[in-house]
Formats: sequence, C-alpha cells, structure tokens
Amino acid sequence: MLKFLLWICVLIVLSVLWMVIKKIVKKQRYVERLKRYQAPEKPANISAQSAGQNDSLTHVVDEYEQQLFDDVASMFCEQHYEVSTLDEAKALQAEILRKMPVTCKTQIRALDLDEYSIYWNFYEQSLEYYMGRYGVFYAHVDRLGTEHKREITKAPIE
Repeated sequence: MLKFLLWICVLIVLSVLWMVIKKIVKKQRYVERLKRYQAPEKPANISAQSAGQNDSLTHVVDEYEQQLFDDVASMFCEQHYEVSTLDEAKALQAEILRKMPVTCKTQIRALDLDEYSIYWNFYEQSLEYYMGRYGVFYAHVDRLGTEHKREITKAPIE
C-alpha cells in the first residue's frame, strides 16, 4: 500500500513538472512571436535637423472652431458653477467638453483641501476653472491671445 501511495505521489509530481515545463515553453514561443511582429525600436538620439522639421509643422484650424471655443468659454464664465467633489468636477468637465470642438483637450486636477482645477485647451486657446477655499477663478485665453480673468471670492473662513 505504501509503494502504491509513493507511486501516485511520484506521478503527481511528474505531471505537475510536465505542466510547468509546458507553460514555460508556451511563454517563450509567445515572446519570440511577439518580438518578431513588433516594429523595430527607434534610435534614442534625434538629430537637430529632424527636431527642426517637427517645429515647422502647422495646424490648420477652422475659424468657426476657434469661435466655438471662445463662445463656450464665455458662456461658461458667465455662469456660476460650484464644485465640491471630484465627481461633480468630472461631470462639469464632461458637460463643457461636449460643447467644445472635437480636438479640444482637457485635464482635471484634484488639489489639497478639496480644491479642483479643470483645464480645457484648443491649440493656442485655453480655459481654466479653479475652485478653491477662497473662491472661484476663471481664466480664458481667446483666439486673439487676449487673457480674460474672473474671480468670485468667498468670505474668509475663520
């Protein structure tokens, strides 16, 4: 009986070893296949000429998209929003982003002391909303490069 149990243990150990070896071989084949189909890595150094070429790229932006960003930003600044949680900030960010041009980028930051900053950007134009302990601050740079600021301060908390 003891020999039988030992043989069963040996068979179990051998089968486990077989499975482990099989998985290792599969993983190696997968890695080799993945390396074969990946694009070659680009060299880390960039010449000054190629860096200069990237700077000369210009973006063609339609006038109505710039006007749309400015209109949405001015409407946003006229309304008074109060954000107290991160979920409210995300909802406000999504609501305004839906009205913006398609290529508009946005970023939200949760700062200390329950302060939030939402930033929208469209090429050279930007809109920033900051809700902090001391009030609400809006900053908008329009398509002409003019900066518009608005502050709504709260009474100091004592």
